[in-house]
Amino acid sequence: MARGRPATPLGSYGEINTKELATGRHQAETRLRLWNGDTVRLQARGKSKTAAVNALKTKCAERLGATDTEVLTTTSPVSALMEHWIETKTKIRPQTRERYRNAIDNHIIPAFGNMRINEVTPAFLNQWLHGKTQGVASNARSVLNGAFNMATRYGLIPANPMAVIEPLAVAPKDVRALAVEEIQPFREQIARSKDELLIDVTDFCLATGLRAGEVLALRWEDVDLEHEPPIMRVTGTLTYSKETGHVRQEEGKTTTAGRPIQLPAVAVEILQRRHRKFGEHLEMVFPSGSGTYVWENNLNRLLREARGERFNWVTIHSLRKTLGSVVADELGPHKAADVLGHADSRLTETVYYQRNRRGVPIGEVVDQVLKVSKKSPDNATGQPEVSSEGGIDNSVTSNNGNG
Repeated sequence: MARGRPATPLGSYGEINTKELATGRHQAETRLRLWNGDTVRLQARGKSKTAAVNALKTKCAERLGATDTEVLTTTSPVSALMEHWIETKTKIRPQTRERYRNAIDNHIIPAFGNMRINEVTPAFLNQWLHGKTQGVASNARSVLNGAFNMATRYGLIPANPMAVIEPLAVAPKDVRALAVEEIQPFREQIARSKDELLIDVTDFCLATGLRAGEVLALRWEDVDLEHEPPIMRVTGTLTYSKETGHVRQEEGKTTTAGRPIQLPAVAVEILQRRHRKFGEHLEMVFPSGSGTYVWENNLNRLLREARGERFNWVTIHSLRKTLGSVVADELGPHKAADVLGHADSRLTETVYYQRNRRGVPIGEVVDQVLKVSKKSPDNATGQPEVSSEGGIDNSVTSNNGNG
């Protein structure tokens, strides 16, 4: 069976034919395939053959809604687009840049970095993304969407091919929470470690629902124990990236960052005790034994060593989920949604401040659940016995902070 000539790719033109007219001018002609699949015949004229061809190429670009820039052209490789895009992202966080760079260097460029910008189609991207694991696809999608948005703004392509990609399947995060009856046994298990830092941080996370990095970044200037009621503000988090190493990063990503959080009594007791010990000479609330910030990977290591076989599944994030479950059980699912209802939620003003002003006793619920009602088998007083070493020394590990 005879086959016709291959179709011209979308957004490109076929062979350019030229001829000299009777007037001495030159005419160039080609067939241009539009983004909707239609093919049109275009002509352009010039004083010379080269001028006619250049005029025709300009007309094709205009018909496609694309123009070249000094940095990129419509036929630049995708790798050049990726490099230019990441160079323009000057305001993103170091750890975000690291994720984007990983997607570009390890996935996008190896797969189709040599394709031209105007050759990339929605169908190709859709198939490629849906063939990746959830984590790779999600990260790559953010990069590709941003890069092709930029290409669209530059006029290199008429529309972002990512705009019509099918949604990626997102598997729900199955984060297990401690049952109410498990909370005291878990705290008793942690108390057996006799590590003051670990005991206080786990209780503080249970009481506030903050993320580990936020708790470890807490400074005394963020706490007001004289306020009635006592409050704190989340002003930063501890992060790690290859570019910066371990740093305390100022918080400003959400609209709730830096706003007052009313503290439940359990959290206040922890802060008062630690202030008497560290408040006069250290800026951080939860310092290491050497007087520095405790990095999250070190905290995770301590937790793994102390949690025992029964609670070998518990992470710091499990404690955040536990508070949400407690609030749901005591006050209903709508109040729990206020606490953990979206990816960037935290127990900020929305939960402890605004809600309490409307009479929702979330702090009372926390205090009741975390109240020590049983004596620890290792301690006749019912209070955890802890080491007086002031936490851990960050020099004991060189992990990258993702543990």
